[in-house]
Amino acid sequence: MQINLSSFLQWKFNVFLYRRLGWQIAFFYIFCLGKLYFFVKRQERQKIKAAIEAVFATEMGPQRLKDLVADVRTGTLFHYYEKLFNAYSTAEALHAFLETHIEAQGLDAIDDGLSRGNGVLLVTGHFGGIEFIPAYLSAMGYPVSIIVRFSSKHLREISIEKAKRFSTRILDADKIDNVARAIHDNLKENRIVITQCDEIEEWRPSKRSRIRFLGREINVDRAVNVLLKRCGAAIVFGVMHRDADHRYQFKADSWEEMARCFSPEIYGSKGAVVLKFMENYIISNPEEWYQWKKVPEMVSFAVDEKRHKVVPRGLLDPAPAIA
Repeated sequence: MQINLSSFLQWKFNVFLYRRLGWQIAFFYIFCLGKLYFFVKRQERQKIKAAIEAVFATEMGPQRLKDLVADVRTGTLFHYYEKLFNAYSTAEALHAFLETHIEAQGLDAIDDGLSRGNGVLLVTGHFGGIEFIPAYLSAMGYPVSIIVRFSSKHLREISIEKAKRFSTRILDADKIDNVARAIHDNLKENRIVITQCDEIEEWRPSKRSRIRFLGREINVDRAVNVLLKRCGAAIVFGVMHRDADHRYQFKADSWEEMARCFSPEIYGSKGAVVLKFMENYIISNPEEWYQWKKVPEMVSFAVDEKRHKVVPRGLLDPAPAIA
């Protein structure tokens, strides 16, 4: 079985130690394990390095790039600490943390969306303290539904149990026959449904909607486009920005704000707009995005109009001309 960072950090013995040591000491233990993992996984380190250099090499010197690569690895380990704390801490400890360590900006975008009665589709990405968003909004009294896939049966069981304590509804993508229908039904109940726009390995690239993203021309995920176009709910973008000393800021922006920054008329689709909005956060705080190693999996498409075939090209290859 191939070991990745998530499964390595969630070995039963490690989880046992986190709980026994307490979460302050577990923080340092997780970072030691993470550094060991990256030391062994040379190929993964190289993927992260190559992706970052492809975006920032023209504006950063060698030392700044080296520091940024290290910062991205550190940000990735922060993410896994947050993920493990969110999953394996007690509900009481998590609730106390959310109350004392998170501030919010832009909750009126969510309130306005819910006031329309058709639910809120909260779009986010693999950025900052994303793991805290569902629990934080639930603790604030919002009706939250999340779409997830669990890496283990044990994680599924404890997550479902904890979700009950926070009034969060889990939509298990591996257990639901029609995820799109489940999203639609939850929105019709005027709930907040949280989804991610940067699930790179799940993208189904459109042949028509294209944008420049992280320095290359790519085709927008058509699944996200369809969801944003047909859901009928208010669309809000939200991130949990990571500050110093384990402090966080939850930031939410309405669709109107996104469209003001990146006009749908110019970028061609709602999916393109939310992805450009996500890119803004990535460029501003690259150390908070932990999808860098998956950037080579992002593909752009060149269409042979005579044969009507689609030819995939890697993102880090020379970009094809815009059709």
